Amino acid sequence: MQPIYSVQLHLPEDKLPGYYAQIVKGIADTVTLLDRDKTLLFVRTQADADAIEAFVAKYKVDCEHGQWVQLDESWAIQMRSFTDYGLITRSDNRFLDLSLASIVSLSPGPSPESAELDQAIEQADEHALAWRNQNDGRRLLAVDRHQTELIAGIAKAYRCASGVVLAAAD
Repeated sequence: MQPIYSVQLHLPEDKLPGYYAQIVKGIADTVTLLDRDKTLLFVRTQADADAIEAFVAKYKVDCEHGQWVQLDESWAIQMRSFTDYGLITRSDNRFLDLSLASIVSLSPGPSPESAELDQAIEQADEHALAWRNQNDGRRLLAVDRHQTELIAGIAKAYRCASGVVLAAAD
């Protein structure tokens, strides 16, 4: 699970729509966009994000960078809270903002015979923004960046193991 990068374009308000279209065409000629949501552009690498920033500088457009993770369709989404931490684009791609959230795992732990994984998952799911079951028996959970210790406590209480799979970006 690799983070991806975003560039938020802060466009001047006094420009015509064609001005924005010209910028977007130039960006598309410079890097490959994974997706976009209005003026928020998603790319694979920090180098691509830097290239966008360099390109739009000549148009006097300010930028803000971010780190995200794209959640594929195998993730179940808690729609009630997910959009506070991420977004779903028009292309139906789901992106989670790593400045706000982390990905953690729950697993049976060192003594699987005494672990109560189902109960741990049930309690942890109450805090999850999204979740996915892995083939190896782990449950991946997207949670608020401040709830990783809570999930670790839940895991410990039910004799399970937890770990941070993708930490929140600073």
